[in-house]
Amino acid sequence: MYNDENGRTWQGTFPFTLASVKANAPSRLGVYQILYTGNLAPQVAYIGIATGDTIRGRLSKHVNGLGNWALARLGDPSKFVFVYWECDPASAAQIESHVITEQKPPFNVRPEFKDFIPSIAVH
Repeated sequence: MYNDENGRTWQGTFPFTLASVKANAPSRLGVYQILYTGNLAPQVAYIGIATGDTIRGRLSKHVNGLGNWALARLGDPSKFVFVYWECDPASAAQIESHVITEQKPPFNVRPEFKDFIPSIAVH
């Protein structure tokens, strides 16, 4: 289990490999994070939402180098893990937006506009 600074408990951590994604990522909607584990504490390297595709589908694309040019250039994938949190599409979009605007993970490369509810009590 991975706990973020907002009190959410994410499922994982799982290795960021295709075999691990197929075995552990759900065929459901939600939000997922790719964490860098090369430091003492895991750091969010990327956050994404699965609202048109499943968490498994989106992560499978990322492992194969599709959907995000920055993730496709990982130097050492063994230093990365993924976590996920199943939720409805509106909550997923708000969580992603909050993390991107407040923390800006290094592999989230497109601009983001603030579109979230600051209180986690809603989720």
